[in-house]
Amino acid sequence: MDHFYLVLKEDVEVTITSNHQKITYDGLLEGYPCEKVNKMILHNTEIKAKNLFFQDEIYMIESIIKVGEEEYGPFGKMMELPLITCIAMLTCRKIFRDPDKHFSALAVIWFQDQYAFPIHEDIIKKITAVPFIEVCGEFHY
Repeated sequence: MDHFYLVLKEDVEVTITSNHQKITYDGLLEGYPCEKVNKMILHNTEIKAKNLFFQDEIYMIESIIKVGEEEYGPFGKMMELPLITCIAMLTCRKIFRDPDKHFSALAVIWFQDQYAFPIHEDIIKKITAVPFIEVCGEFHY
């Protein structure tokens, strides 16, 4: 399967034109993965996506979080996001709302256990289910 080109549920053809990746907990010097740290990571990742692509249209795919069974330390149970944070730009040659624009785009954030490419098949299914027409931005060249 060619993961650079995807057809979303609305029969919208998109291209992954950029994919930025990093280790999710890179830079965590103190503490451990927990709810508080994860909320901070999710928030900061959205800000990073906006800064990378200079747009506000961001869609975050819900991630499976591994939760420890026992209290681990002062911040509660260990709660781990997958190892790799991915921020990708999906672009489409079509526009859906403003006929004066030239293309549509959406930044998508997800987490997976290995560097992409390939993108994990479960993530591909979630990306193709994104309501692109509703949440994308439209832009000029």
